[in-house]
Amino acid sequence: MAAIDSLLRVMALRGAEAMIISTGQVPTLRRAGQAEPMAMAPIDPLMVRGFIDELATGPERTKLDDGGSLEVHCTVGTDGFAIAIERTTVGYRLLVRPSRAAPAPPAPPAPTPRSPATPPTTPPATPPAHRIPAAVIPPLPAPHAPETAAPETAAPLTHLIELAAQRQASDLLLTSGLAPRMRIDGELLELDEACPTDDQLHALIAAWGGDAAVREFAHDGATDFAASHGDVRVRGHGFRHERGIGLALRLLRTLVPSLQSLGLPDDLSALITQRSGLVLIAGPTGSGKSTTLVALVGYLNRTRARHVITLEDPIEFLHSPDRALIHQREIGRHAASFAAGLRAALRETPDVIVVGELRDPETIAIALTAAETGHLVLGTVHAAGAAGAVERLIDAYPAHQQRQARSQLAATLRTVVTQYLLPTRTGGRAVAIERVPITAAVAALIRNDDLQMLATHIQTGRDAGMIPLERSLVRLVRAGLVDSAVARATALDLDFFDRAVRTT
Repeated sequence: MAAIDSLLRVMALRGAEAMIISTGQVPTLRRAGQAEPMAMAPIDPLMVRGFIDELATGPERTKLDDGGSLEVHCTVGTDGFAIAIERTTVGYRLLVRPSRAAPAPPAPPAPTPRSPATPPTTPPATPPAHRIPAAVIPPLPAPHAPETAAPETAAPLTHLIELAAQRQASDLLLTSGLAPRMRIDGELLELDEACPTDDQLHALIAAWGGDAAVREFAHDGATDFAASHGDVRVRGHGFRHERGIGLALRLLRTLVPSLQSLGLPDDLSALITQRSGLVLIAGPTGSGKSTTLVALVGYLNRTRARHVITLEDPIEFLHSPDRALIHQREIGRHAASFAAGLRAALRETPDVIVVGELRDPETIAIALTAAETGHLVLGTVHAAGAAGAVERLIDAYPAHQQRQARSQLAATLRTVVTQYLLPTRTGGRAVAIERVPITAAVAALIRNDDLQMLATHIQTGRDAGMIPLERSLVRLVRAGLVDSAVARATALDLDFFDRAVRTT
């Protein structure tokens, strides 16, 4: 992806007739004859030079450097652009206009060789121009059956799902030739049950994931799916390994949880009251990030008339229509990837877009563009804290694009919430959070790549709504819910945690 692509996407999404990019100035869109500055920092000389390096090469670049001008053409997705570049006294000026290249005519079919003795035959009738021959229409995918009875081969395994649900396990791990294990309060427990076989595990993948999962499993050696067994809904991941087949099943609640039922602060609901921007839910694997997103969407569904599009891999909770209109799309079934689903969502007039995971450069770039163009984007990221979440997004970009990414993120990021789940003294788990609203000072740290100072801002920013993770951990210790040693092992800043324990 070229460094200038995100700006071109914004121009296309806003339907602008032109965009002007000048060294040292904020990019400006021209719509209906009016100039509209974009919500971002001025473009510095290094960033503009990065644009030029990708757009102009060879003799054309030499001519441009000598004081001339140049026009180049490029495409982003299905949108074409003509870019006029000229040298100025302070740098460069780029004038971007949309262009539409005419599609190339199809090549005529090659003639079929025939014997000279064979009389010419009458060519087949050409189909009308407005009709497409049936042979070139791709078949529609078969509808997904969310609940499929397991065949007899897999039937011995289904009672393990019921057992895990009865014991309130979060996960069930099945491996061919080994005893099943379930995770309760974060700890793995081995069950006194028969070892599953490869045939049983493969049958379960076929029954619950369908033909698409079987094909993906055969091709990639791994597949994801979601299914229901009675009153229990599971998210599954099947994979091949050294011993054969493994299956990791995450047990899900059937009712959409509330923030209060998850032990999260009620005022976290303010995250979905914003009109635009990016909200990140961070934390390690298994910390409940996706469940928090579900609770936020559930609260929005009950309280606001909004159009929400979710991109999930796979769909875990099904939202019933209430005040909001919610379209849930599953990666692999309804969209090829997070990036493809997110790109399509921008054309579907959403107010809120929920991205199950921001994990690749293209998805992150489109999410930032969506947040910049007036949408509220909620997403999860695997990171230990706010600084780690920001660095993870920035590091997804090539080095020459990271300056622009920092500027975009500083302008669009609204809040980062990081959460951890800790085992309690009496069984079960309690949640500890770090909340970082993006104030002007924090945005400046992101823009200037000074994230090493972020911890100090979080610890001293109580008036701005900051909640350090360590303060949240101390609150659990003081309430008698979590052992002090467990909380201390989770803290990111041990000195701050120890001081907080002594002073609160």
